[in-house]
Amino acid sequence: MKYILNNIIKHREEVKNKLGRDLGLLVSTLDYLTNISCDIKSPKIIDDLRIEEAALMATRDYLTGLYLRSVFDFSIVQLFKEHKRYGKVLSVIMLDIDNFKNVNDNFGHITGDKVIKKMGKVILKTIRDADFPARYGGEEIGIILPETPEKKAIVLAERLRKNVNENFSNEPIITVSIGVASNIAAARNGIEMIRFADKALYAAKLKGKNRVGAWPN
Repeated sequence: MKYILNNIIKHREEVKNKLGRDLGLLVSTLDYLTNISCDIKSPKIIDDLRIEEAALMATRDYLTGLYLRSVFDFSIVQLFKEHKRYGKVLSVIMLDIDNFKNVNDNFGHITGDKVIKKMGKVILKTIRDADFPARYGGEEIGIILPETPEKKAIVLAERLRKNVNENFSNEPIITVSIGVASNIAAARNGIEMIRFADKALYAAKLKGKNRVGAWPN
């Protein structure tokens, strides 16, 4: 796996040097996996719409439209390295639906799926184009915020929490708890940022839920 990731990063640089612009991690990954077999000296760009559609299906959660956890984990590791290299601030949000088990128990799993699907839509409408949202697992969602300091990340998290309250004001009433962490919070890598944000998330739950917490506050 590490060998493949190193080749993807190398391919990204090859394409960047050839075109004079950075295509980003996701496009570079898809292009490498689709078009490059054993020779990355002549990189080329995906030109088949069907391949792009298949790639979206392979990287997105079918229910929410958000990215899959595997793509999220890969991206946070690489983005952390890039931001650290250039001295930029990176933040991450971890969001969890409060009392989601009660929704499934009281309203059924079909309603639970509808809640998660709608949650994906609310998140996509709230976040910025540069942000990277993923369904991290079950009812937990992660969002990477490039070049975003902690204070701005908290503002966005509060906006997201309020939008959830407004969009789920009918039965079942849904709230979320959110944790925020940035790479200035003593994080040594992207995965540790996720752990810090998770700690802030569960601290918010312990304080009463339906709120935003930040690590290490």
